[in-house]
Amino acid sequence: MDARTAPALQRGFTLIETLVVVAIFATGLGLGLPALGTVVEQHRLTTSMHLVSADMAMARSAAITRREAVVVCPGLPATGCSGDRDWSRGWLVFRDPDGNRQLDAPDDLLRASTAPAEGSSGLRLSSTRNALRYQPSGLAAHSNLTVNACAHGQLRGKVVVNRLGRVRTERPERGTPCP
Repeated sequence: MDARTAPALQRGFTLIETLVVVAIFATGLGLGLPALGTVVEQHRLTTSMHLVSADMAMARSAAITRREAVVVCPGLPATGCSGDRDWSRGWLVFRDPDGNRQLDAPDDLLRASTAPAEGSSGLRLSSTRNALRYQPSGLAAHSNLTVNACAHGQLRGKVVVNRLGRVRTERPERGTPCP
């Protein structure tokens, strides 16, 4: 039998069949989207922590290799270091030959990173100090620095730089409030 001689019941879908399929699809989508949002948010947070720790390790390596001070601070290339402790918008890695902890010349900029958490209202990166300065020996000047990664008021991770300049990440227990 070809399509011209087939009975009308075999030629397609009924409106009821189509509506049932659309209803099932919409229900599945409604149940799946909130879970997908959580997965995307967790990925942004993990990626942000990884980028911060990788850039800090790169800054330490650059300080040792170049035998000069290198600074990592929250900020943007156009404005320099922001002076606050909010890393959520992005951060800079730059040479600091004069020791003023400010980006003085465009040639001093080694890397500018934008956090994947930027633009997400529930994600925040904040630190215990407003900048990290590596000495030519690779030691971190002053004391430890911690960048806290928070989501919706809960601490989800930390990037910690010790006095020796080594970078590590931590995952706190669930339910820990953000500092």
